Amino acid sequence: MKRKNKVNKILRRVKVSVKKIKKLNRKKISFWLNKNLREHPFILGIAATFWISHIISAFFESKWPLELLKSHFKLLGIISGAWLALVILFNTLKDKQKIKWYFRKRFVFLMLFLFFPVGLTLMWFGSGFKRPTRIIFTLLFAGLFIFTSVRHEKKYRAILNMSPLDRVIHTVTSEKKKAFLKSAGQKALKGFRFAEVSKKEKIKLAVSEIYSRYSPSIVSIKTKDKNGNEIGLGSGFVVSKDGIIVTNSHVIGAAHRCEVKVGEKVFPDTFLINNFPDIDMAVLKINAEGLYPLAIGDSDELASGQFIVALGNPLGLEQSVSSGIISAIRSGRDMKLIQLTAPISPGSSGGPVLNEYGEVVGIATVASFFMAQNVNFAVPINYLKKIILKE
Repeated sequence: MKRKNKVNKILRRVKVSVKKIKKLNRKKISFWLNKNLREHPFILGIAATFWISHIISAFFESKWPLELLKSHFKLLGIISGAWLALVILFNTLKDKQKIKWYFRKRFVFLMLFLFFPVGLTLMWFGSGFKRPTRIIFTLLFAGLFIFTSVRHEKKYRAILNMSPLDRVIHTVTSEKKKAFLKSAGQKALKGFRFAEVSKKEKIKLAVSEIYSRYSPSIVSIKTKDKNGNEIGLGSGFVVSKDGIIVTNSHVIGAAHRCEVKVGEKVFPDTFLINNFPDIDMAVLKINAEGLYPLAIGDSDELASGQFIVALGNPLGLEQSVSSGIISAIRSGRDMKLIQLTAPISPGSSGGPVLNEYGEVVGIATVASFFMAQNVNFAVPINYLKKIILKE
């Protein structure tokens, strides 16, 4: 009986809180000016801290704007729901003094140091600080918060000083997630040589000819987590008859297993020969024979205006082809990138970019940026050639 009485009391108090909010809305008083809601700024301050921290970290890590917007809506919805639930819960307490401990000056001052948005909210909504003191503390700690959030970390400081191209390179190489694939070891590269097209055999090909000749060498890569759930999709291409595959490093990032599809045949067991996240390239191995390797060209010979063809699996649509030209060869602080007009969509990452002779000159790696048209990038293939020769 005692438990039932307690439950009934809590339910009655919750109903009273809901009625108060409805009454407030009927009076057309701003929801945020409600006294009961103002008495719970600690939760609002925590929400503000997470919100601002998320914006700063996401912006300086070069996240895509659409992804940023989606994550913000999710975060705001969760925090707002939790905050309103706690407001209703706190409103059921008889002794309102139990929830006002966070208005004490010492605690507010501590929060200004540790979590500025929390401290700022507490200071302006219920602390005993005088107005001039509040203004001084706001300006002082706001400057400190911005400085420590943006300028303190070396990586943020470096990104702030980057050119647009270096920001692109940072995006390409920043996703350094460890791949958990079984290792094939360096022995898999013993005696390996890239296929090449001799000068006598070099003939300019049309897009349709390039597609018909070389699309069978394009592979689809599905990555899975340790539970076998699919976590990613990308492209790659064959560089040896016995199953050596090249793709992007970010395609296999965080993968515990990879499923490679060549034509109609699926290879569930994929091994990692080597991973080069600094240039966004990875070399894989599947147990296969009789594959058709693509010939490797010389990316140092590329020039603006040159015709190129991109092969891949955009959005999982296997063996798709697109064509364009090289807009420019961009040199950044750490590496070069090929800027091209051929459309590259999610799922095409890791696919080859070929010249008019059907030679691989780059690996597609970055799709178009927000509010940019026909701005896509590929990593020059010569980076891979140099690394493989050193192995």
